[in-house]
Amino acid sequence: MMASMIRFSSLSLLSLMGLVLTACALPDPIKSSELKQQAMPHVVMPDQYGSLNSTKQTNAAIQNVPWLQAFNDEELQDLVRLALAQSPDLKIMAARQEQSEAMMRAVGGAFYPNVGVSAKTGSKVGVDGSGTSGYYIGAGWELDLWGRVRASYAAAEQNSQSIKADQEYAKLSFIAQLTKAVWTARVLRQQADLAQENLQSQQQILEHVKHRLQIGAASENEVLQTDMSVSQAQEVFLNLKNALDQSLRSIDILVGRYPIATPLKAKDLPHVPASLATGIPSELLERRPDVRAAAARVDAARYNIKEAEATRLPKISLTAGFGRASSDLFVLQTNAANPSTGVGVTLPLFAGGALEERVQLKKSELEQAFASYAKVGLNALKEVESALSAEQMWQIRSKQSSQVFQHQQQVMRNTEAEFKIGRIDQRQVLQQKIRTNNAQSSDWQGRLELLMQRVNLYLSLGGSAI
Repeated sequence: MMASMIRFSSLSLLSLMGLVLTACALPDPIKSSELKQQAMPHVVMPDQYGSLNSTKQTNAAIQNVPWLQAFNDEELQDLVRLALAQSPDLKIMAARQEQSEAMMRAVGGAFYPNVGVSAKTGSKVGVDGSGTSGYYIGAGWELDLWGRVRASYAAAEQNSQSIKADQEYAKLSFIAQLTKAVWTARVLRQQADLAQENLQSQQQILEHVKHRLQIGAASENEVLQTDMSVSQAQEVFLNLKNALDQSLRSIDILVGRYPIATPLKAKDLPHVPASLATGIPSELLERRPDVRAAAARVDAARYNIKEAEATRLPKISLTAGFGRASSDLFVLQTNAANPSTGVGVTLPLFAGGALEERVQLKKSELEQAFASYAKVGLNALKEVESALSAEQMWQIRSKQSSQVFQHQQQVMRNTEAEFKIGRIDQRQVLQQKIRTNNAQSSDWQGRLELLMQRVNLYLSLGGSAI
């Protein structure tokens, strides 16, 4: 008898497994071209970014080449490695990723049978008043005929992929933020040193003017004006010094250490890497982590609709087990351990429209996911165009500021030569020194802005940083 029941259960299981295999399959993840067509039907994708003036450039940007190494900045790379190991922000993102993966594994548990055991015992009327005692070991397995469990798992998997891509984009943004902070601190240090030299020069000019006042070669107004210049130079120096301290403290926070404005070792800025090609927009939308995250959320929404639709269909489960029971109050037919098998069917007949509304809710979430993808995609294209045009502008401005600094250096050398032969006094030398320092400070600022725009371009294109 027991053997025939087992054979019947096996045949039933095989038959139902065949139904599972022939049941409606889940759709594949949406293709990039189809996604762009549905999310951005009115956006015309050009073959090349509008801000590019020439196509005769390298293809480094559309390859997975770590862009941080292109700057050849050892101190920056050391700080990035330290930050990636200690940053609280990145640890939060890593914890979110672990949570999403755990949720995906938890949903995947529905693919397997649930096995449990229950037991009870007691004297006379027993522990629950029934007078029975015994045990039961059973297993239940929901047959995923309509793909409800598979859709739920696929949605959880896509959510995990979106969080992983968000974490990757947050990591890239974090590295870019730290990179800019380090270079800004170096420039502020140089500018603060130049501002201190300007303050000292203004103080020397003031001493000269006071001496000229004593011999009748200067007026009181000239002394007052020079004294105001000293105060202004001191204010510039103090502002730059404060900005430097705040920048260094920001770096301390980013790398996860106590903010004591830890000085940087290097003073110079790296050179800007060679120009690069940016690929075409379709390549961008497949590379950027935030765009990939938005695409994964679209797929998750699609699978959530399938899961909600399958919830309205019959739920079929297989059960099997064996147990033993005895009673002090009732006479049972047998108290031997007997196996049992069964098939359960649950069909929702009326739920007040809740199941249908849940499907509509998931469809509206899909529309929202499409709109979010379009928003992220358009913003990605804007960031690339903005970074390209800004870099081109700062290339021109940086060359101009460098040229101004070179010319001012020549003026300074000519002024020093005139002072040596006695044609001018030291006040004019000091004034030219201040102008030279200001020109050098502007040159540093131009180089910094050009480097920052290159970082913005790398970030907008996606790819790996380290």
